[in-house]
Amino acid sequence: MLVIRLLGDMQVLRDAEPIELPRSRKTRALLGFLAATCQPHRRERLGELLWDAAEDPRGSLRWSLSQIRLLTAAAERPLVIADRDTVRFDPLSASVDLTVIRALVADDLATAAIERLQDAVAAFRGAFLGDIELVDDHAFRSWCIAQREDARRLHALLRAQLAERLASSPDAALPHARVLVTVEPSSELAWSRLIRLLLAAGRHREAQLQYETAERALRGAGGPAGPLLQAWREASAAAEPPAPSASAATEAPTAAQPRPAVRFCVARDGVRIAHSAVGTGPPLVRVANWMTHIEHDALSPAWGHWIRAFSLNHRLVLYDQRGSGLSDRDVDDFSADALARDLEAVVADAGLTRVPLLGFSQGCAAAIAYAVKHPDRVSHLIFFGGFAQGAVLRTPHDAARRQAMGVLFQQGWDQDNPAVRQMITSLVMPDASGEAMRRFNELQRQLTSSANLARIHDVWGHVDIRSLLPQVRCPTLVLHARDDGITPFEEGRRLAIAIPGARFVALDSRSHLLIESEPAWPRFLAEVRTFLGEG
Repeated sequence: MLVIRLLGDMQVLRDAEPIELPRSRKTRALLGFLAATCQPHRRERLGELLWDAAEDPRGSLRWSLSQIRLLTAAAERPLVIADRDTVRFDPLSASVDLTVIRALVADDLATAAIERLQDAVAAFRGAFLGDIELVDDHAFRSWCIAQREDARRLHALLRAQLAERLASSPDAALPHARVLVTVEPSSELAWSRLIRLLLAAGRHREAQLQYETAERALRGAGGPAGPLLQAWREASAAAEPPAPSASAATEAPTAAQPRPAVRFCVARDGVRIAHSAVGTGPPLVRVANWMTHIEHDALSPAWGHWIRAFSLNHRLVLYDQRGSGLSDRDVDDFSADALARDLEAVVADAGLTRVPLLGFSQGCAAAIAYAVKHPDRVSHLIFFGGFAQGAVLRTPHDAARRQAMGVLFQQGWDQDNPAVRQMITSLVMPDASGEAMRRFNELQRQLTSSANLARIHDVWGHVDIRSLLPQVRCPTLVLHARDDGITPFEEGRRLAIAIPGARFVALDSRSHLLIESEPAWPRFLAEVRTFLGEG
């Protein structure tokens, strides 16, 4: 029997191997609609659902049905049964993930075997029919949105059940609790369950940080009330942390916070690269871009929460890109190869052998160049806001925008007036508080000089590493904000398409660097931790 996966990008599997689907999105949408509803539909209804009058709905439907029939072999039952008036999916022809999960939920979940529940949550690879967007077909889009919300609720119900059933073993329950707060970021019960499990596992510091994240996530719903406050009291009693402030999101970290020791290594062309490490555990390397300064990143509204989150369970290795931060400023070569050599020097000097790389923006291209050159030294690649082709090479509009920004960098970056730096801040973190924006505006002056920024901007506007993407051999996770103001969403999608086996996650955000207070942040963390095998 075939297997049809509707949760995530649509797949049809034979003997656990995906088979090639029709290229037509409307044909795939038709199969998804029939498989999810599993009931007869009149031909006229299906035609109205997916095609307008100009597309010849009846003829288009007949053609799509012929393409669906080609998916089954001679000895297999056809996926659809059609007569003169109606079309329906044959439930005996294939197992459908959503149907199996609905049947499980309809039974008594409290008595269902843990293994069945775990198999069920594993089926949630993404949004329902995540690769099918028919914006102009309003009836289908409305139905699809409702199905996605229904699937999200099922996912949350199963995760909550597993977190509850496994609570006596906190380490086993935590992965489900972490995913649950990304599926239901406005659920106070979900956040309080996560905090209690962290306390039970002895992770008091993370419990405190998760409370602060929950406080921000719940502000739109009036802030935390009973369950979360009770969980926080338990966290406070266990770990005795300082009481959280309602203005925690806008308070600047104090300069008294400890800063990591800085070391220097030398790249092959003689450029000195500054690097440091924070936290304990398996190593994770943040690949540098021009917006880092390891002496200040822990206090930065752009990077502080990243460092706190990933140093909880990792030895997080940080370094400054050549031309910025504490690394040598007087350099000429800002190419992807040069940045890959900097990474090579840092990895060697830090005594690392095989590590996951966490890349942002232009750092993604440097990580790819390094991973292709040293495939045995990279275990995982994680990208956010990345691209393989510079803006100048994309469209005339992108090229003109890039050129205009370059002129502004040369003329206004170092001025006391923060207008140019505010432009970057507004694109990088458009939903940050006014105080966070002000702090980042000031910090940007210390990142790099206007001359270096102009050179970096020009080089990376023309970068093109698309030929390297098919050569990547390690597991890759590509995440991208749908409304990224710096790197278009399509560039992240192209990265994932071209890298063999890459997983793509779209995040509902406008940020080029996610800020801690937005709902996309806990989902990002959960996706990365799951990808790295942490739950």
